[in-house]
Amino acid sequence: MAVYAVRPKQVAEIRLDDLDRSIGRLRIRRPNRLDHEIHLDDFTLQLVKDWLIERHQLWPLSTNPYLIVSPITALHVDRPAVGPSNFKALRDRIGINPTQLRQDRLLDEARETADPIRLMRLFGITSHTAIHYVRTAYAERFTIDPTQA
Repeated sequence: MAVYAVRPKQVAEIRLDDLDRSIGRLRIRRPNRLDHEIHLDDFTLQLVKDWLIERHQLWPLSTNPYLIVSPITALHVDRPAVGPSNFKALRDRIGINPTQLRQDRLLDEARETADPIRLMRLFGITSHTAIHYVRTAYAERFTIDPTQA
């Protein structure tokens, strides 16, 4: 969520077959829109690998198709993915909610690159949203001088 500005609901719905570790890609399913493909960095790939090892050690017989499982969902194929509420402990620990975290990440990248196309590719956001974040990051560049209007 913090690196790729993925929403908790999207994280909870990632399936094991959405992950291709051999090429470092992760598909984020988005109903009624094209899926978004994330190119994972080495750090994130290592975290995913560590989680898969831990998941297998905890629940070696799990056939749940979701990447993120809990003790309740791990051993049930027909159980839904963990819910966004499962991320409450993380929110409480870091003191920022997922929406704020996403907005902060988008704004940070906009400040770094000032490139709406990069934001669109990196986060799978619309052009309108990308331009909004670039304008917010560089408000001084977009102010209209009333004497020039």
